[in-house]
Amino acid sequence: MNEDMEIYKTVVMCNHSDADSIMAALVMGAAAAATGDQVLMFFQPGAAKTLVKGELEKLKDLPGLPDPIYLYDSIVTLDGRFILCELGIPNKGINPEDLREEVEVRMASDFLLDAEGATKYFSY
Repeated sequence: MNEDMEIYKTVVMCNHSDADSIMAALVMGAAAAATGDQVLMFFQPGAAKTLVKGELEKLKDLPGLPDPIYLYDSIVTLDGRFILCELGIPNKGINPEDLREEVEVRMASDFLLDAEGATKYFSY
């Protein structure tokens, strides 16, 4: 936030399912949320399975990296949003009921409207 109490918006996009990309996205999202930014985490089809229950747990105990569940929960607690591109559902054969509770499934165009005015963008 700045001195006028304006809330900044940060967009973090993730399109890769490798541990490095996922962890980088979560670290930056949690850091932005901790500084008071409104955070939009957008997962494209390439990273869609990351948001299925049980997948983040597979990334626990990576050497030198924080707990991905802690990062995810921190973002949610600080009013960050996790948005999955709707194309990821059929593309990766995901049952929407298997997604983490907080995940919103949206069209890319909806996400772009929500992202309008963002001051920071990160893509992994």
